[in-house]
Amino acid sequence: MELATPEHLALRKQPKQARTRALLDKVVASTAALVQAEGYHAVNTNSIAKHAEIDVKSLYEFFPNKEAILYRMADEWLLSIRNICLKYEDETYAALPWPAFFQQLNDAIKQDLMYSDKFISLNGLWDLLPEFSKLDTFHQDFIRQFYLKHFKRFGCTAPLKQQKTVCTFLMAVEDGVGSMLEYLQPDERDALWQMQTETALFHLEKILPN
Repeated sequence: MELATPEHLALRKQPKQARTRALLDKVVASTAALVQAEGYHAVNTNSIAKHAEIDVKSLYEFFPNKEAILYRMADEWLLSIRNICLKYEDETYAALPWPAFFQQLNDAIKQDLMYSDKFISLNGLWDLLPEFSKLDTFHQDFIRQFYLKHFKRFGCTAPLKQQKTVCTFLMAVEDGVGSMLEYLQPDERDALWQMQTETALFHLEKILPN
């Protein structure tokens, strides 16, 4: 479920105390805020440390470079999404009909992870370095397999090629919505995510039994 962090983007040392873990979370949060405000290329380790109100030397104790912070930000977010997906494989949700299952899963991801803000922070990151693209591909493969597994569980009999096409379409729609979020107000974002959910359910209805 996890992809090994490339050595040159890995933490120099692992945090052992709650205070240290809080410092790393603060660095990641500061990076996300600065990226949203200024873009990736305008952000550097000095500006991140200043925003986080720490000495840049403290930052370098853990992160070798700016890219390592960005990678951690992306990796933690995508891992959180995968963990929510796995949570929905618990027997608690097994009896849900497929519309309720996918609706609740979609809502859980959007609500619990401040999904819109994360999407804005990471928009465009995936092409920054090959390692980010690999992380994105790994995550998309997980989501695709998750969809296919539950299509089967809900009795889908559509050809596998069609099922994969639906998966790809649903991910593409989500990415398309995400690319627009930074230009919208919060209420507009909510409305757009609702339309994304309705679009997903509309196309799932074509391959899943009533």
